[in-house]
Amino acid sequence: MRSGLDTVVHKGRDDRPVGIFIHGLGVDRDIWIDPMNTRIFAKNVPLKIFAASKPGPTCQYARKISIGTIPERINNLWAALRDDGFSIICWSQGRTAGPIMVAAEELGKVVSRAKRIFPGKPIALIGHSRGGLVARKFMERKRAGIKALITISTPHAGSSIALLGKYLKPFSAVLKNVLPKEAHGTVSRTIKNVADLLKGSALKELLPDSVFFENLRDSFQKGVSYLSFGGTEPRFFTVYMCKRTGRGLHPRPLLSIPDSLLKITPSFLITDEITPGKGDGLVSAKSSLMPWSSEHHNIRANHVSIMWDRKVIKSTLGVMKAI
Repeated sequence: MRSGLDTVVHKGRDDRPVGIFIHGLGVDRDIWIDPMNTRIFAKNVPLKIFAASKPGPTCQYARKISIGTIPERINNLWAALRDDGFSIICWSQGRTAGPIMVAAEELGKVVSRAKRIFPGKPIALIGHSRGGLVARKFMERKRAGIKALITISTPHAGSSIALLGKYLKPFSAVLKNVLPKEAHGTVSRTIKNVADLLKGSALKELLPDSVFFENLRDSFQKGVSYLSFGGTEPRFFTVYMCKRTGRGLHPRPLLSIPDSLLKITPSFLITDEITPGKGDGLVSAKSSLMPWSSEHHNIRANHVSIMWDRKVIKSTLGVMKAI
């Protein structure tokens, strides 16, 4: 079912609670319901490439470029809850790069609709990235019926990744040196669009010392279960090139993101967000800990792949079944 808020509702079993999914900055509801056909990073990069696995041990053509094997489907958290009989809802925020307050007001309308469709059912808010902050802003007031708040790679203490925006331009030259000429135009456009997003006002709201965090006034609420997840693998994907070694052709890493970016980034700008073991590429594991979370897990996943991590799915299902 769809509404003026571009809302999608899936009705599950009568004995299951309701999960409301909240997407992050610069994307829309399709990141949950149609991951194979959605694009992220200013809608330039297909999300499905982040699910690619390492290519096979041999290849057919020399100098062939590959990002690995892309699966036929992505069984993310939305799919897991749907298949387990939960009622779930998500919507596309009207201003995907607008203020968090505006998105929180929309969330209020979605919650009201959920209560009308599923009267008396407990509700869990599930936010990815900035979506978790949208939920926290909404929860500044005690909300009847909300029984769980689950955040995935949410920068609860802010993220410094916006500071990297001005260093993406020289990274474009690095990519052009290794990728085929026919890809250069796409590379330039993508780098520009992502850099513009990083330098925009919406991302500045997520900086640790922003006005948003200074004014955030939510707190622990009795009767609400809190669960949070963070990622510790900043690598998003690797580009491979087939090279002749010994008697055959074998794929070898050509560059990886953000590893290759780190090589041209001043050391004082290499933050926890992009440090292996400390961040998921956009949010640090430390920042992803919700202040009053009763259960937190650091996952070896990046900011995108964490949405279909098995531990995230299992723990979320556990909380959903308990409320």
